[in-house]
Amino acid sequence: MTYPPQDPYGPAPDQGGFQPQQPPAYAQQPGVPGQPPYGGQAPASSTEKNWMGITSLILSLVGLFTWVTAIAGIVLGHLSLSAARRGEADNRGTGLAGLIIGYVVTVLGVIAMIVFFVLIGWVVSECGGSNPADWCTDTNA
Repeated sequence: MTYPPQDPYGPAPDQGGFQPQQPPAYAQQPGVPGQPPYGGQAPASSTEKNWMGITSLILSLVGLFTWVTAIAGIVLGHLSLSAARRGEADNRGTGLAGLIIGYVVTVLGVIAMIVFFVLIGWVVSECGGSNPADWCTDTNA
């Protein structure tokens, strides 16, 4: 004898009306941490995006020597803090350290560039023109 396919949540053919049935046993797992009800997607691991905080800190520290990588450290530091806020990372402190060091290195780099250009401008103004300073033209050294 062949039975017609039945919808487990639809009406039973022999009773004529709708009778709700329980979801399958595999979908009901109360009390299991990290498992969503009814077979949905599990939440992301809390260490899935820890690489952002670590990379932020490394790039910010390398920025002490190269200055340019500190900007990438700032960007990844902000992304790391956002991921920690959403629960996708658990190293908020590392991301915060990378962010702070990145900002400090960037500010110090900007100040150093300003001082450098002011110094170059001063040397050009002292040594240029028709009346250069004595130390610019001293050839006895």
